[in-house]
Amino acid sequence: MKRKIVSAVVLMGFSGLVAQIVLLRELMVAFHGNELSIGVVLANWMLLEAAGAFFLGRRIAYSPQRRLLFIGVTVLFSLFFPAAVYCARVFKEFLDLVPGEGLGIMPMFYVSFLILLPVSVMHGALFTAGCRLYSQLALPGREGETGGQGTVQGEVKNGEQDAGHDAGRFGGRGDDSCGDNDSGHEAGSIASVYIYETVGTLVGGLVLTYLLIPHLHSVKIAVLTALFNFAVCAWLLKPFRSPAASFADRGGWVVLSALILLSGNLVFMGGADRLHENSVNRQWRGQNVVHYQNSHYGNIVVVESMQEYTFFSDGLPVITTPNPDIVFIEEFVHFPMLSHPDPREILVLSGGAGGVVSEILKHGVHRVDYAEVDPLIPEVIGRFPTSLTNRELGDERVKVRYADGRFFLKRTEQSYDLIFSGFTDPSSLQSNRFFTREFFSIAESKLSQEGLFVLALPGSLTYMSPELAVLNGLVLATLEDVFNVVRVIPGDGINLYLASSSVTGDIVDAGTMMERATERGITFSLITPGYLEYRLHERWLEWFSDNLGHAGSIINRDFRPLGVFYSLVWWNEKFSPSFNRIFRQSEGISVWMMSIVFLVLTGLALAYSSRLKQPLRPALSVCIVSTGFAGMLFDLILIFAFQVMFGYIFYWLGLLVTAFMAGVAAGGIWMARRLKSMDSALPGIIRLEMLIILFALVLPWIFIFSAPLLVHPWFDLLLRIVFLVLSFLSGLLVGAEFPLANREYMKMSGDLGGTAGLLYSADLWGGWIGGILGGVVLLPVLGLVQTSLVIVMFKVSGLAMLMFAVRRSSKAGSATL
Repeated sequence: MKRKIVSAVVLMGFSGLVAQIVLLRELMVAFHGNELSIGVVLANWMLLEAAGAFFLGRRIAYSPQRRLLFIGVTVLFSLFFPAAVYCARVFKEFLDLVPGEGLGIMPMFYVSFLILLPVSVMHGALFTAGCRLYSQLALPGREGETGGQGTVQGEVKNGEQDAGHDAGRFGGRGDDSCGDNDSGHEAGSIASVYIYETVGTLVGGLVLTYLLIPHLHSVKIAVLTALFNFAVCAWLLKPFRSPAASFADRGGWVVLSALILLSGNLVFMGGADRLHENSVNRQWRGQNVVHYQNSHYGNIVVVESMQEYTFFSDGLPVITTPNPDIVFIEEFVHFPMLSHPDPREILVLSGGAGGVVSEILKHGVHRVDYAEVDPLIPEVIGRFPTSLTNRELGDERVKVRYADGRFFLKRTEQSYDLIFSGFTDPSSLQSNRFFTREFFSIAESKLSQEGLFVLALPGSLTYMSPELAVLNGLVLATLEDVFNVVRVIPGDGINLYLASSSVTGDIVDAGTMMERATERGITFSLITPGYLEYRLHERWLEWFSDNLGHAGSIINRDFRPLGVFYSLVWWNEKFSPSFNRIFRQSEGISVWMMSIVFLVLTGLALAYSSRLKQPLRPALSVCIVSTGFAGMLFDLILIFAFQVMFGYIFYWLGLLVTAFMAGVAAGGIWMARRLKSMDSALPGIIRLEMLIILFALVLPWIFIFSAPLLVHPWFDLLLRIVFLVLSFLSGLLVGAEFPLANREYMKMSGDLGGTAGLLYSADLWGGWIGGILGGVVLLPVLGLVQTSLVIVMFKVSGLAMLMFAVRRSSKAGSATL
């Protein structure tokens, strides 16, 4: 039976990791690739897992039918997982949202909460139940149930039996100083399940990243995972014809056999593929989807209507051909091109195909380099050619670069007369990479003497909301921090920015532009002399400056992505205005404010602890909560930094989480084994708290000092390895603390189910706080460095409580002696 329990726990970890990453990827696509949603989704996952572990899991753990209930919950988890994938794609239909319509933070929160609810709660309950099963069923002679009728053989109650049995396993001690040997065994069981589950997540991350994702779509992955779970559940049942098999066991065999046949049919006979197609069609209802694909960078969808193709990246349109938005394209291309006296070498970063490149070629240029943020987009465009894309991409002057645009620009030796950035909103970390001071500095260094850098932002000629003003002011201030001259051409829909470092360049007026257009033999669909005079009139620039006010005083940076935050504020104003007042107030958060908050809370906590007879219990709980908080923020810092530096976190999510969980497993095993030789775990907890503080202080500076080195191709692989190592180390520190805290808490409580549920829930609650605060507010507003300082403050607070409790306990022990 022990082997069966271990297999079930390992598969529990495998299935949980696969479900978490698959649903996270699906929700990221539904939320238009906004990486801030990662924190929200992970936080909700942690919250719901904690609820499942603490409430449902504890009830199962103390039920005489715990084995059958464990099987039942596993079956429910397996059924809810593919259903959640389906719902993640079609929920907009129930909210009456059209495809491509955005969501604010609050809808992201409650939508992800409801979709994850059944999956996460069930998976959380499996941990606590698994701890009890491992403790009572995995040992020889203790199969826990007789005939499934509720008679528990050898039931261990209140620490009165099995004294010292296997007490040293993974952290238990048979010679516990408190005399509670059974609690040592049960503590070891919690640690064992924690480690086995983590081993499962490690295997799940590797299999998902390198085997499942490249070859299977999300629906088939979910159904295949369910099939594995059904098979293991059947293995956990007593043999059908065994005299010990109860009616419940035989009924379970019938149900599980039917589920195995059904899921096998869905996987191998095309049923999962039909469900996938149905969900995609409902996700893009009213559209003719001709292509659906996940790349390393995100999700790509192509819809066709009357031989017109629109290409979507993470649900947002990026290219339409052969009939693009000619108003935007002519202004975006010709205003800058006519501002340059002799444009020859041009670079287009994103959105070039489908009109932009075609209009650029009208100016008699020598060369156009075209790169997308997702290198797969030009390839997909080639699969659906039109007369427009054939004409522009087939021109010998056009060189398509199948590389991330920022990487290409950083490493090219070429200089350009104009660089066009096709991103119109820093709404995600992926796009924000093209609106930061660091990127503007790279672009400025690649411009020729009279070169121009061009970008666009949302704008209006009738009303500019405060949120939109702040967003434009942020980008304008960042441009002015790098370039000598920045010209703004306000528009109704987009504001156009032309930046140059030339000190001799003059502002080109409408007359000069039309003269150059005539000399170059350019014909327009929209632009006329009168229209140019209207668009370039000084009153629009005055109106823009008046509405901007004092908004432009801060700088957008790679590792302090305020552009993402203010873009989200603007989106919230449109899609979730009721929540926006609270959201706007969070922009005033500073590291000094956080330090005062932690100082006050620590003082109150110490005052409360001084009145307790056992202050060690709340101190250990706070340490675990702060470790969960730190672990989540370490995860988010690594995810955010990877997206900023490489731009394709969509693919690397599984690898980074896997490396983190591998560290958790290694830390748990390492510390659990060391517990055998420890008289007390408290010194180890204190040392770990200090190591986590040191790690938090060092972590952001590794990325800050590494970023400039990415100009060297040889540094790519090395930095990816560094990310995996850092993920592993952060997991190691987090995982090592759980067995230690579990050992000390079990000494005081002697309650396996209560300790497992409480500490596991505390860890997950800390993760929830870190996901919500860290992902949505701290990282975009404070940046990597100051967010790391917040981790330090929280850990210092917990460490102060712990050392105070240890000191009081020592004094109490001395007084007793």
